[in-house]
Amino acid sequence: MNPRAVLVIVIGAIALAALVIWWLSRSAGVRRRDFRRLERERNLLATAVQQIEIKADTYRDLDSVLASDVRTILRKLNTDRMDLTR
Repeated sequence: MNPRAVLVIVIGAIALAALVIWWLSRSAGVRRRDFRRLERERNLLATAVQQIEIKADTYRDLDSVLASDVRTILRKLNTDRMDLTR
């Protein structure tokens, strides 16, 4: 076999391998970017869930305070009404 032909085949194989490696690294880069984007979205969702949980706790606390205030007012009104009927 001609030495030049062997050299051309070897250089072609190296170029083809370099092209395959470049393509694989490029597609891996796309996957890395997608992973980073998904990671950011997951963090945003986790933050939103935490804020919703905090608001739910606040509303639950307000609801219990309001309920106890309403019960107190109703008791007072009931005792005042009982006092008026005597």
